Amino acid sequence: MSDHGRFTFEPLLNLVNGRPVGMEVRRAQARDQVQVVARQSVWGTRQLAEFDSGIAIASVLAGTGYDATVPLHVDVLADTVVTARRRVTQLRSSLQKREPSGFTPPILLEINPALSAAPPDALAEGVAELRADGFGIGFDAVSRGFGLDLVAELEPDLVKIDPGLVARLPHTPRARTVVQALVEVCHAVGVRVSATGVSTPDQLAAVRDHGVPWAQGPLLAEPRRRPSTSGILLPVELMPQAHAARQPSQHAPVTVGQQQPQQVRHTLADLAQAAVALPETATAEKVRQALADHPQAGSVVLLDANGRPSGFLDRNRFMLAISGPFGRALYANRPAMALAEQPRTIPTTVDARGALQFCLSGDRSRSYDDLVLLDGNRVCIGIVRVTDLVQEAAGSPSAA
Repeated sequence: MSDHGRFTFEPLLNLVNGRPVGMEVRRAQARDQVQVVARQSVWGTRQLAEFDSGIAIASVLAGTGYDATVPLHVDVLADTVVTARRRVTQLRSSLQKREPSGFTPPILLEINPALSAAPPDALAEGVAELRADGFGIGFDAVSRGFGLDLVAELEPDLVKIDPGLVARLPHTPRARTVVQALVEVCHAVGVRVSATGVSTPDQLAAVRDHGVPWAQGPLLAEPRRRPSTSGILLPVELMPQAHAARQPSQHAPVTVGQQQPQQVRHTLADLAQAAVALPETATAEKVRQALADHPQAGSVVLLDANGRPSGFLDRNRFMLAISGPFGRALYANRPAMALAEQPRTIPTTVDARGALQFCLSGDRSRSYDDLVLLDGNRVCIGIVRVTDLVQEAAGSPSAA
């Protein structure tokens, strides 16, 4: 049976700046969907988990030309995390063996509700092991398979609202109540929330009104055959400016029972976009090619073997250096680190105004350099543009 069209790649977009923040590999054929196989077979939990983990590995290997700056989201069942997690750990190593000289994307496991049983204690143990192996953790379709207490206890990196709930969000009060409760719990414990299956402008508006910063769906970007993020951007008419223009004015009369949408203040993590990152051993020619492949990027971050930023290259200063007399001949095959500057790093715990004050301190010639975001282990998790910080601090929507 042909593998043509077996897997597709769906972008996950930041609704604040319109940039891709993830790429989910999806199983397009029924033969690879565990729910379908389970209905048509007499397999037990372990057999289904082994099947699920095998398809997850195949889905990762199906893509070529991954953008190593954008996390790859891979679906697995909670049953698989409990009973077949050792095989799940082969996801990254399988990709690295195929591309030994390249940067591979970080992998986030989207854990779906169990088909049979996944006791919370066993699931917590599996999640801890996978995290220790360097995987990000997400809960998919959280309203159907994971309690809010489990979200608060395990603190996944991402929680996804399922398409059915998103579809009911604009017109069903109960759906809004569920999403509001989920968002409040996630904000309280520092977990990011994303919406899936967004297919209409009304759904997108409702998602934004609940302070959900990330989303995916046919309205935003269609699944594609390859995982490249080149050219992916939220359509102009769906950017926050257009959304804000449709909101009622603060001075407009409000009818009885009508609630005014609250202005959402975004964190640095919400404003972040994927960094164009290369290993610190990259040559200047590799950096030039990366900037050509990402025309909207303003910088390249050089990373050490542990993913920590060791150098920063601003697009304008770098291009000026290699465009001078004999510049490209002098630098093309030399390490780009020779032209790099110290990255301006900041943790995600700082708010937008504090980050803006940090930008204006120190060397004024670098006040508009992108800030490099760090997690608790000082690993690069993205960059934030100063223009986004200014607009957020001023209370206006961020532009692309």
